[in-house]
Amino acid sequence: MSSSELVKMRTRELLVFLTNHPTYVLNSREWLVFLTVAMAEGVTTPELVEQLQMPQQTLSRKIRTLGQTVDEAGALQGYNLIRIVPKGKAHSLFLTDEGKALWQDYCAMHDKVDQVIIDQFKDGEVFSY
Repeated sequence: MSSSELVKMRTRELLVFLTNHPTYVLNSREWLVFLTVAMAEGVTTPELVEQLQMPQQTLSRKIRTLGQTVDEAGALQGYNLIRIVPKGKAHSLFLTDEGKALWQDYCAMHDKVDQVIIDQFKDGEVFSY
């Protein structure tokens, strides 16, 4: 199996997970923000703006979607995946329990793909660049 085939396999599984998730229908930027927060909990919004090269206004909308707010009618809006904690003029971002569960699902998907790759090597398949 070539390195390009491994990348394709991992990418295919990643896309299936992200586009077919039964609970969370997030767009690519929302997934990007979620995964970045999951990998660096406590990151601040200015740090995310710099890291993701995303306009502040766009990032704020994505964070609201990933977080949970109350609309004018009193109904909850958002996915409740990210908890927003004020930190001076900025906000620190952390995963909620729901966010941690989604992160675990994401990691489990990667573990399954890795196991398929490992099993192929155990069966004598040779890796080629």
